[in-house]
Amino acid sequence: MTKVKRRLNKKALVVIILILYLIIMIFYYCLNMPVKNIVISGNNLVKDSEIITQAGLSNYPKVFKISTSNIKNKLENMDLIDSVSVHKNFLGTVTIEINEAKILFLNQTNNLVVLSNGEEVENKNYLGIPILINYVPSDIYNNLIEKMSAIDIDIIQLISEIEYNPDIKDDVVINDSRFILKMNDGNTVYIDNVNFANLNMYKTIYSNLDESGVIHLDSVYGGSDTIIFTSYAKLNEESDEDELSE
Repeated sequence: MTKVKRRLNKKALVVIILILYLIIMIFYYCLNMPVKNIVISGNNLVKDSEIITQAGLSNYPKVFKISTSNIKNKLENMDLIDSVSVHKNFLGTVTIEINEAKILFLNQTNNLVVLSNGEEVENKNYLGIPILINYVPSDIYNNLIEKMSAIDIDIIQLISEIEYNPDIKDDVVINDSRFILKMNDGNTVYIDNVNFANLNMYKTIYSNLDESGVIHLDSVYGGSDTIIFTSYAKLNEESDEDELSE
């Protein structure tokens, strides 16, 4: 019986060794790849640098060791961040999508900033935000936050001052949730919690005015949703006439 000697295919062996080497190197590279790119979106008030530091990405750690859920929890502990979505890929990119809470106003009574998620945070001297200048009963206060959260942020930024001003006639409370808003454009707006959504019409209303004055966006006057506007000039005339008649 003749024995057949099998020759070792050196080329095939070299190819196998190279493939194994490449697999090992790719695996090693993936395990040790640092973060190469951080993409942040959705933030306006919180700086990119603050987000990167809070997320623990300042030193560009290894992608493999990054926990997206850990980053999410860290970022959602920041004052102005409402929710976060974090994704990573093995090309070294970490994507962070931020959903910021809106700043509604500064509560002057306790010097805390009120957010659209109901939280009150430290006043860090944010510019251009409305100031609530007086005390509001807790139930009306909480309702104000809820209603104001549904207002467009660009309209909120037009408000300079909020004053709680219940409508009382002859010691009878007609409307206990009324507020006076001083606007940056010089107008004064009367509104209440029931009709707070009317404030989203403010830009349209303002664009149709030829002069500044008082705008009633509450429904107390006339028992309807009719918007009543009285110019400051007209109010001054009426005041002068009243003084003359006395």
